[in-house]
This record gives sequence, structure tokens and C-alpha cells, in this order.
Amino acid sequence: MKIGREELRELRKELDKLTAFIRSMESGELPYFYHCFDAMKNNIEIFFYMECEDIEDFLPVLERDWKASHMMFIGVQSYDIRNTHPDADPVMCLYFARLLAEVGKYFERGSMEAVK
Repeated sequence: MKIGREELRELRKELDKLTAFIRSMESGELPYFYHCFDAMKNNIEIFFYMECEDIEDFLPVLERDWKASHMMFIGVQSYDIRNTHPDADPVMCLYFARLLAEVGKYFERGSMEAVK
């Protein structure tokens, strides 16, 4: 996927929705992968705050955190809302999957490419 400034803004918005959902579902200690998503969101904010221009050098940072969020045993793929919250509406699981897919689409098919 070609990533430009507008796509980074959209990714940041999707990460904000995802992290807000995780915070709303979990009380107390947040799962490991939450911190990876939060770091991605914060790094995008810093990128824009510092008025950086070189997206190509920035993308590996996002990819690193995306991969870290999927680490075996502690990654997002091991997270089961129904296991943690048995009384949760099953629709919440689908909503979480959609939020994750909205972020994941930026990382499909290997590396992201910067818009030139």
C-alpha cells in the first residue's frame, strides 16, 4: 500500500479507535499488544508534530511495532474478548476484529511503500 501523509492521518485515527476500544474492555493492566498500538499512534503524532517529511524512513518504525503487536503468545492474535469477559456481547468480538482489520490493511502484502 502506498502511504502518504493522508494515509498516516487515517491510520492514526484507526489506531485511536482501536486503543480506545481496548481500554474500554480492559480494567487494570492492559494487554501487551495495546502498548504496541499506542506506540504506533504516538509515533505518528510525533511525526506530524515534528513536521517530518521523510515517510520512507518512518515506515519501518510502524512495521516494527505492528510485528511486535503480533508476537506469539502475547500478541493480539491470542486475545479473546469472550475468554476475558464471558458475558460480553459476541458483536464486540466482531467489532474488535473490524477495528484490527482497519489498522491491518496498511500492513498487508509485506512492506508499506511511501508515496513519492
